[in-house]
This record gives sequence, C-alpha cells and structure tokens, in this order.
Amino acid sequence: MSLSSVGADFFVPWGAGSNAALVDARIGVALRERGAAGLVGLRSRADVLAAAHLLMPALRAHRDSDPDGLTVIRDTGQHAHRPGFAGLGHGALLAHTEGTQAPDPPRLILLACLHCGQAGGATVLVDDRAVLGELASLQPAAVTALMAPRAAYFGGAAGRLAPVLERLPTERWRIQLRQDGLAKFSPAVQPYLPALRAVIRRNTATLRLEPGQAVILDNHRVLHGRSSFTGDRLLLRALGEPCPALQLEAGFAPPPDLLSSAGSEAEAARL
Repeated sequence: MSLSSVGADFFVPWGAGSNAALVDARIGVALRERGAAGLVGLRSRADVLAAAHLLMPALRAHRDSDPDGLTVIRDTGQHAHRPGFAGLGHGALLAHTEGTQAPDPPRLILLACLHCGQAGGATVLVDDRAVLGELASLQPAAVTALMAPRAAYFGGAAGRLAPVLERLPTERWRIQLRQDGLAKFSPAVQPYLPALRAVIRRNTATLRLEPGQAVILDNHRVLHGRSSFTGDRLLLRALGEPCPALQLEAGFAPPPDLLSSAGSEAEAARL
C-alpha cells in the first residue's frame, strides 16, 4: 500500500482509551506498510501531547520546541525569509526530511492540526520507497550518486556531509533530504537533481488536515512539506523515536523495482 492510495481508512480514531494495542494493530501496520498513519480526535494540546508520549516515549527537543517538547507551527510574521525557518511562515514548504543537520534525524514526526487556516496549507507527503524504486528503474546512476557519503551538505556553518540515500547493513534503506538554501549537493549529484525532483513530484500526495486530525510519519522514509496558505493555520509537532509497540525496523524495505534490478544484475554476473 502506498501513500497514493490514502483513503477514508487512513485516519485512526484516537481517544482516552487509546493504548499500546491500538498502536500495534493499526498505527504500526500503517507505518510499516506505507510510512504514514492518520489520527483523528486530537483536539487540544493535551490530546496531542498524550498521543505523542504513547507513540514516542521520549520526545526530542527542537530549536523551536516548547518545554513540553511540542513545537507550534504557525505563521509568526517574522521568519518567512530566514533560511531554515520557512515552516514558521505562510509560504510553500518543499518536501524534506526533518532534522537533516543532525547525524541521526528523528525517526517519527507527529503533526496535529488545531486550526486549518482559511485556504491552502495542504500537507505534502512523499513516499521515498516509491521514489527509490522509480529512480532505480529509470536512472540507476542517480541512485549511485545519491548514495555517496559526501552527496550532500545539510545546514549552515555547523552542518554536515551526508548521503541522500543510504543503504543500511540490513539491506534496508533510509533517506535524508532538504531542498532549500541550506542544502548543497556534490558535482556528481547535481546532474541528477532534475530527475530526482521530477520523481518526487510524481510520488507526491497531498492531504488537507482538519482540526483534530493528525499524521504520524516515518521521517526516514516519508518527506513532508506543505502548500502556501492564508489565515490562522496552527499545527503542533512532536519529534522522537518510536515506541516498541510500533515494531519499526531501522529504515524501509527496498522497493520491488530495486529488488528486480539487483536480481537481474546478479543473474547477469552469474552467466
């Protein structure tokens, strides 16, 4: 199941009785299958915090987070043109991995809507398992370039060099990407950026969250962003590592196209 098939069953009802069994039975399955799950019923900061602590026992602090670990995402009227602060404006936010400047970006993101604004503000989701599969099929050299340890530089003066696509020792994968002024790419990667961006566009789903709705995302698999908006749009965000009940292995399974490609190469080498 992919994000392109998100339907009415995407949102899991959340309430006072929500527990580890629900997390395992519905949310864990969705995260393992498509990298994202929806929640409905988070109507207050207390609701969001309770859900966040059940899904992520220890929340990760962020530059903009409050003492309880939640970050208020809204147009502050002061950050729109500052590098790295686009989320606190009202403009479009290109699909990205949260926390690319850190050596180990947080695994999970919870984004909960308290006010949806007047117009726009759709949440943008990109399943990079599908992106990896399409790139491997159409532009295998792009995958190789994006796997290089110095494929990208993320951040400002205190940033770091990193691969965009990383194959783990378990043969599973993870991605880290940003597309703003705090991302620079190696000369070997730059020729493939148009192809990468085109594949991302083709594998993008949009979802306009209503008050009380939320998404929980595998940040090592799903890129997120938003469209521009008007009005008072207010989301709360939590970052952290998954609770054991979610049963998330590191990274995501390789897509069928990549497995087929690898199998063909192995067969050719054998012959």
